[in-house]
Amino acid sequence: MEAFTPLLKRVFREQLADSVRRPLPRFTSRRVPGRLRMPGKATAVVGMRRSGKTTFLHQLRAERIAEGVPRERLPYISFEDERLAGLDAGSLHFLLDEYYRQFPVTGTLTTWHFDEIQVVPGWERFVRRILDAGDAEIVVTGSSADLLSREVATALRGRAWTVPLYPFSFAESLAHQGAPVPESTEARTGHERALLERAFLDWLEEGGFPEAQGLDAATRHQLLRD
Repeated sequence: MEAFTPLLKRVFREQLADSVRRPLPRFTSRRVPGRLRMPGKATAVVGMRRSGKTTFLHQLRAERIAEGVPRERLPYISFEDERLAGLDAGSLHFLLDEYYRQFPVTGTLTTWHFDEIQVVPGWERFVRRILDAGDAEIVVTGSSADLLSREVATALRGRAWTVPLYPFSFAESLAHQGAPVPESTEARTGHERALLERAFLDWLEEGGFPEAQGLDAATRHQLLRD
């Protein structure tokens, strides 16, 4: 582990810097019902792979930035970085060390965004420790069985607020295509209703995975099989 430490610190340093400097990716705004946060609990965004959880994290960050929260208080860390392979929870304190070294200002709430954190054995102890300190919020994502809602609640001992994220709904699919999203079908012309019904049938056939939107049938089938 000592030989791994310099690389670990460098990776955390780079990811933290990217959180501040790298432009946020473009995204289609997701409509997630219910509360996204609960005081004293980690928000756990769970769902199947490729349903848009990583992009949703960036949406949450963008919303906070629009409210005036400085980007350095919204760090994003991806644990799928291959350079972090073999990382365990005992080494995660290096992440906090690097963060406070780069951004030493205290007294401002920090919201951590941990993507696919379930690949780190013992991650739940690290998350609970941050929550117990009381000066940070946490949002985590995961798609394996280790981060299904029941396992999250167990791992965090009641300190998790689960937010399920599904592939695009019909309204989200329309928004992704740049099409108008009607509030209702009332007072619409026959032509407009026909276009909407055609789009709905296409959505039923193509599904809501973001990457599959707008692809030809052969490419979409291969993507979904893969």
